[in-house]
Amino acid sequence: PSGTTVGLRGIWGSAANDVFAVGSEGTIVHYDGRSWNPMTSGTTAFLSSVAGSSSQDVFAVGRDGTIVHYDGSAWRPMSRGTTDPLYSVWARSADEVFALGKGGLYRYGPAR
Repeated sequence: PSGTTVGLRGIWGSAANDVFAVGSEGTIVHYDGRSWNPMTSGTTAFLSSVAGSSSQDVFAVGRDGTIVHYDGSAWRPMSRGTTDPLYSVWARSADEVFALGKGGLYRYGPAR
């Protein structure tokens, strides 16, 4: 999909055939090397950033402190720790996930 049709804001991939993009209204799409497919995110919040440490540890953050985790099968909400907007996420592992937000830097983990 084009960024204008779904309002994509962040993109991350572990490989050319494993790319995630996030955007408005909880939009998460996955590229499998051939096509973009919508995923159920479990949120309607605006998502601003996505990152992961592997295809089974992907995180997306956004408005109202929203953070969701993908474990290779489904997206699930994580404990927020803040209601401030989160702008960017970085993940070294499931135990080392950092999000930058209006209130500063937040650490999340373990994800499981």
